Amino acid sequence: MNRRNSLIALGVTAAALLASSGLALTPVLSQQQALQATREGDTMFHENGAYVWGPYLLKTYTEDIKLRIDSPEVDGIALGTPYERLRYESFLASFQDEALTPVQTTALARSLQNKVTFLLYTHSPRGVGEEEEQWQQAYHLGKVKAAANREHSYLDAYREATLTIGGRTVKAQPAFDGPYRDQFTLPTGGSDFRFLGVVRYTFNLTGLPTTGTATLRFKDSQGKVFTQKTNLSQVR
Repeated sequence: MNRRNSLIALGVTAAALLASSGLALTPVLSQQQALQATREGDTMFHENGAYVWGPYLLKTYTEDIKLRIDSPEVDGIALGTPYERLRYESFLASFQDEALTPVQTTALARSLQNKVTFLLYTHSPRGVGEEEEQWQQAYHLGKVKAAANREHSYLDAYREATLTIGGRTVKAQPAFDGPYRDQFTLPTGGSDFRFLGVVRYTFNLTGLPTTGTATLRFKDSQGKVFTQKTNLSQVR
C-alpha cells in the first residue's frame, strides 16, 4: 500500500457518507455474492478510476494531506467486511491490469470468511527526523520493540485492539502497511515529511452476532484512546 492507495481510500469523502439501505453483513459469501463483489470492484476502477468506500468509511479526521492544529495521527477509519475486502481486491487487481479470475475470487472469498478488518489510515505525529529520534528513545526505554521486516517507526507502538458485539469482546493484534514517507501541509502553511501507514485489525466473528452495534477500541502510538462504533446491519 503506497500513498496513492491511501488517497484512493480516503479521497472521496462525499461518496463515503452515502447511507446504506437494505444491506446486512454477510460473514460467508455465496458464489453469486463473491462474483458480484468482484464485478463491483472491477467496474469501480474502469468507471471511476478511484475506490469509493461508501458506507464502509466510518470516520475521517484529516482531509487529504493537510494537517490542522492538534490533528490526530489517525486520518480515517474504514471497515472491511468479506464483501468489501473482495470488492477492494478486485479493484486493486484491475488497477494493476490483472483482473481476478473466478478461481482467485473463490479462494479469496474463502480466506475472508467470518472476518472483519478495521483499517486505520495514519500518519506520524512528528516529522520523520524527530520521529526517528523519539523511536530510539522509546526503544531504549523498553516501550517499543524493533520490527523484523520494516522500517522502525511510530507504527511499532500500536498494540492490541478490542471489538465488542452483543456484550462479547474479541481481540486482535495489529498488522501494518508501511511506514512510507510523504510531504504534509502544516497549519502554518509550510510542509513537513511524515511517516504514514495503514494499521489493520482483523477480528474473527465466528460464533458472534453479525448484526447490531460493534464497538472498536484501540490506542494510537501516543496512547490516545479511540472508540469507534458501527452498525453491522447497515453494511454488506
